[in-house]
Amino acid sequence: MSNVGDAADTPDVAERPAVPEEARGWGGANRLIAAAGVSALGDGLRATALPLLAVTYTTDPALLALVTVAGTVPMLLSPLAGVAADRWPRRSLMVWLDLGRAVVVGLVALLVWTESAELAVLYAAAFLLGVGETVFGITAQAYLPEVVPEERLTAANGRLQAVQLVFLDTVGQPLGGLLFAVSAALPFFLDSASFAIGVMVLLTVHSLSATAAKASAASAAGPGSAPKPPGWGEMVRDGFRYLRGDRLLMLLAVMLGCLNFFFAGVSAILVLYVLEVLDLGKTAYGFFLAVAALGGLVGGLAASRLQKRFGTFPVVSTALAALGAACLLMGLVHNPVAGVAGFFALNLAAVVYQALTVAFRQTTVAREVIGRINGVYRLIGTGGAPLGAVCAGLVAGQTEIWTPFVVSGAALLLLAVVTWRPLQRLGGPRGAQAGG
Repeated sequence: MSNVGDAADTPDVAERPAVPEEARGWGGANRLIAAAGVSALGDGLRATALPLLAVTYTTDPALLALVTVAGTVPMLLSPLAGVAADRWPRRSLMVWLDLGRAVVVGLVALLVWTESAELAVLYAAAFLLGVGETVFGITAQAYLPEVVPEERLTAANGRLQAVQLVFLDTVGQPLGGLLFAVSAALPFFLDSASFAIGVMVLLTVHSLSATAAKASAASAAGPGSAPKPPGWGEMVRDGFRYLRGDRLLMLLAVMLGCLNFFFAGVSAILVLYVLEVLDLGKTAYGFFLAVAALGGLVGGLAASRLQKRFGTFPVVSTALAALGAACLLMGLVHNPVAGVAGFFALNLAAVVYQALTVAFRQTTVAREVIGRINGVYRLIGTGGAPLGAVCAGLVAGQTEIWTPFVVSGAALLLLAVVTWRPLQRLGGPRGAQAGG
């Protein structure tokens, strides 16, 4: 993420030159990175520990997939989450969400420590954490343009995801496997602590545009009055109307929906793929994820350069094709080297795709309504993920563990071919503008 200083007290933020802001050192953007990194470390511990804990209760692929389903069902609430991001102060909302998630994970840790947990507890925890993640993710996307200058949003999204991958996959997930071997409750205790630390860091983040936004709202409402926001239902309808009228954003939302359907499927059975298809141990599971996630780190750091050189939407289409090829490699070649190489490429392409498409929305949608639009976009883009997880679990249970990887790879390659021409045609001028 770009390193920008605090400019909330400056009358005209837009007139401040980019380079001096970069040189100001520890500003709001860096604090946001720090908060994301700390939370990602805890998420990495839990990402490894939760499936390993679930495997101790059942090895049925369908039942294991339900853990992923429980965590992704809250994505259906995305339009309401987007409205929340537009109605309430975004930083405060993220703080309260992290506090709530700290409590949930802390309770899971206590139940595991006292040997009182069961599979139903994991389902409930995954659902509550999924609710928190849904609202937090949409709010964070809406808040980022308030902290980072527009011309650096692609780099900011890429760097933010790179930091999250370093702490989540490269550090958190292998550490989670090691700590789980010592005590099943330990990764969850540390995850709860990471949310609490993230809250303390978030409290130090200040928006570059907060003062200007408040002044603008007060001016529009007139002296002594405050603007009355529309109702929740009207704000949700605003988001649907906007997206329906924008063919390019709608195409991107549908593409994301297809991608997440298949991505959630392979993620739901990934632990079985590593343990049974690649024949790696539980401790090696975390290290497998760490090595492969280096691809995501490379993608996060390269996203802005790729965009500037080739354009937003040629890179987006190529990344989608690379996702399909990576899934095919993992499904057709069953050895640890191919598995790691495929997962490396999968993470690289996914982060590039996400960084460019998120930055495109952040630079082309008005900030005061971006929350509700992101909410509807995310509903279309992620609403099919629970069904994808269920389908992958059923298919793997009836055929082979690696079958969903082959199906997903072929489908994503087909999607890349079908959408290439309309995406380049619709996104030409706007993609160039978003790329700065």
